[in-house]
Amino acid sequence: MLRKAGKLHARHRAMMFLLRWLICLLAVVPLLMLADVLFHFPDAIRLAGGLGWLLAALGATAIACWIAGFTRPPLLRIARLLESRNPELGSKLINILQLDAESAKEDNTPLTRELARRAVGDAAKSIDPAALTPLAREPRLPRRTRHLALTACVLGLLTLVGGPHVRQAWLRFLDPYGDHPPFSLTRLEILKPKTGDEVLYGGSFTVEARATGHQPSDLFLTAVSLDKPSRSITLPMFARGDGTFVARLENIVSPLELTAHTRNNASRSHRKVLNVILTPQFGPVRLTLTPPEYTGQPPREMPYRFTAVQALEGTRIGFHITSNRPLGEGSIQLETGGESPSRISLTPSEISAPETAIADFIAESSGRMTFFLVDSLGNNASDNPTATLTVARDQPPAIAITVPEEDALVIENFKFPITIDATDDFGLRSMRLHIGVNDRFLTLDPVIFDKPDTRRHRIEHPLDLAAIGAKPGDQITIFAEAIDTRPDPQITRTNTRRMEVITEDDYNDLIREQSDVAEIAGKYEDLLKRFENQLAEQKRIEERFADLQERAAAGESGEEILKEFSSAFADQYHLNESLKQMADEMENFGREDPVYDFEKDLHENLREQAQAIRESAEQAQADAEKALEAGPPPPAAPTPEMMQGMEQAAREQSERLQAESEAAENNVLEPLQDLAHLHELMKDFNLFRDLTDEQKELADQSKAYQDKPDLNAEDRLALRDLGARQRDMARKLDQLARKLRHDAGAAQEAFPEAAESARELADQMDAAAMPGLARDAARNMLDAKAPDAHAQAEKLHQEMDRLFQDQAQPGQQGVAGALDRALRLNRRMNPGDALRQMMLSKKFRPLPDEGGGGGAGGEMANSAMDAQPMLLGGETLMDGPIADSIAGRGDGDGKGLAGAPSATLDRADLTQVDQESARRTTTPGSSTLLMEYENIADAYFRRLTTRP
Repeated sequence: MLRKAGKLHARHRAMMFLLRWLICLLAVVPLLMLADVLFHFPDAIRLAGGLGWLLAALGATAIACWIAGFTRPPLLRIARLLESRNPELGSKLINILQLDAESAKEDNTPLTRELARRAVGDAAKSIDPAALTPLAREPRLPRRTRHLALTACVLGLLTLVGGPHVRQAWLRFLDPYGDHPPFSLTRLEILKPKTGDEVLYGGSFTVEARATGHQPSDLFLTAVSLDKPSRSITLPMFARGDGTFVARLENIVSPLELTAHTRNNASRSHRKVLNVILTPQFGPVRLTLTPPEYTGQPPREMPYRFTAVQALEGTRIGFHITSNRPLGEGSIQLETGGESPSRISLTPSEISAPETAIADFIAESSGRMTFFLVDSLGNNASDNPTATLTVARDQPPAIAITVPEEDALVIENFKFPITIDATDDFGLRSMRLHIGVNDRFLTLDPVIFDKPDTRRHRIEHPLDLAAIGAKPGDQITIFAEAIDTRPDPQITRTNTRRMEVITEDDYNDLIREQSDVAEIAGKYEDLLKRFENQLAEQKRIEERFADLQERAAAGESGEEILKEFSSAFADQYHLNESLKQMADEMENFGREDPVYDFEKDLHENLREQAQAIRESAEQAQADAEKALEAGPPPPAAPTPEMMQGMEQAAREQSERLQAESEAAENNVLEPLQDLAHLHELMKDFNLFRDLTDEQKELADQSKAYQDKPDLNAEDRLALRDLGARQRDMARKLDQLARKLRHDAGAAQEAFPEAAESARELADQMDAAAMPGLARDAARNMLDAKAPDAHAQAEKLHQEMDRLFQDQAQPGQQGVAGALDRALRLNRRMNPGDALRQMMLSKKFRPLPDEGGGGGAGGEMANSAMDAQPMLLGGETLMDGPIADSIAGRGDGDGKGLAGAPSATLDRADLTQVDQESARRTTTPGSSTLLMEYENIADAYFRRLTTRP
């Protein structure tokens, strides 16, 4: 029983040892946490502390187990322990153990041992063995257990009451390498990225953190690569002023664990993980277009945004694609019509960065390109962009004869340029001009181009008819051809331009048919208008000198006066030179054989004025130099005498030029104005003659249907056509009567007899009711009343013929007399053959209050005017104020000067015409012309070529 009690005592002693250690270890826990709060142990120390605490607990448990299982106290100690816990035992247990020891000794006598055994037995009878074991229990064990429980409860209560900071302290020791920031008065939180945020490989991200509580003076961000934990970077974060801080991470290539912390790491945030998307993305793309060698164009490299590509057939197309990921083997799929798609390898570049892939191919057919990008790990791009490829063919060159614009009649011995313009989309190789005279072609060298990229060229060849021996009646043939630089050359020829050489008399007669005196006057008006502008400039210079003289007298600064005086003197010098040039132009103005004979006298007047203008300019120059000699040389300020001399010279020049301007108006413009009005009357009489002939034709044609009892459908159709023409005759007669009165009023002052003849003809036309007769005849023709229609048409012709004999012809004779008196007597000009020449005109103008129609002649124009050929020979026709006054566009007096020419019949157009090709081939050098619409075009292309 003592041994059982000893075993129980050992167990209780082990339990007491374990409870004591556990209480101590539990008491150490808040001390460790407090130390961590104060010193912010690193992860390793916290791990060591946690492991040490656990090892201490395990060690105490192991010792307790060893005490309980393997240690037994001596029986004598147990006996003494039991006797101490039960006073009733006294020293019985020790005595029994000693007697038992005596009984066991070998050196004692047998009797002694026997007596000892009997004494043990007798003593044992007085002891209850069952009561000994309970006495071995530790009485302090329940209290120690309560102490342990109380310690654990206090620690648990502290954990619950302490809130998240205490629980965080527990986690820091239980999970030392976990995301458990230490306690700090500065609380940090990463706002961005949020849980689950991702960034593209190689991209950037802005990390945002917030600090609450005690605000830190500075904050840092530490990013640790999850793929390679040894790689980390620490960046300063920048305060925004609202308690938040930001830092920018660039070129992120692996998932990152982010922590915001202070400089000494006393405060840090929870860790946030920023994941990386490994899907490759399309970065900047460069497109290189290398045209075929024969074009001579250099390669062109440009940024590319997967828009439409236009290239010449045979162009090498290269793509240089960059990505955010190291790239592997990709491809470009090219779909061309009904053929199976072809794949072009998109391989990583060996000389560039691993994030670059290149592809190139020769453009042969148009189609759609689809780009497939693959990274080195086999990840495909999420987007496969597409673009259209348009392959242009090298078109034949375009060539045209710019001058002359059309077939023409050209005056003998005339010199005019032939202009040939040629263009090609990729380059011209050669051009040739062919000129033939009566099918005999001249020998002309072709133009060969050394540069392969010559896209346009102009040939200007002066053609001298006298030099090539062209005579009146000869036929001149002109055409040209161009060849491009394509390896398989293409040739283009112009249409043939045909020109007939005519005599100067024939040329003048044709001009007379197509024009009138008003148009001939336009060139004189233009010349004198430019002279009037020079006169106005002279008056402006005179005013400047007068103003300078007044300002100098008022005491203005000499430097400013000198500056403006120099400017005015320079203007006067340039004006004098311009006046001399004007004098040269007046002296050589017009042709030796003009359109109208009276122009010879006008030319003579111009030559006289030219001499006066030249002498005036020379005199003004001499007066100006004389005035300069009267004062000091620059930079001294001009003297009042100098300015007075210059002002006087300018004033005298203005007076001389004003006199010449008035002489020009009297000797040139006024005769032309009077003759223009007289010419209108002449054309009115001619028109009445033409209308009489036209009415005779209508009457004769209507006679074919008057004797038919029944008219068939063809007859009715023919009468309706005659009725339309007869109705138009009524309108023409009505217009002619009003125009006769209008032109008579305009010519009344200068030609009263001719004006009176015109009014009398108009009155007789009204008295005969000619427009009414024409309308009645037209009505009967439209109603298919052939007999009445013919009778009325014939009656109208007879009335018109009578008036022509009685009024028109005498009126024409009166016009001839008026012309002779106006020129020979009033103007002392030789009319020559001017009457016949003016009678040739077929240019009829409408009334001022009526819109013109039908070209140059208006509604009353002769249809033959439409077929008039182009004329080349040296005569310029233009409308001016005289023509405008006749047509009702001027101020009514017919005086003034002309503006820009409205028509040119004699002068080749030398304007630099850029003859562009009509084709719209887009070259590699202009592949961005349709950039604005490429996205729309691509969308349509995809819609039309993608199966639903």
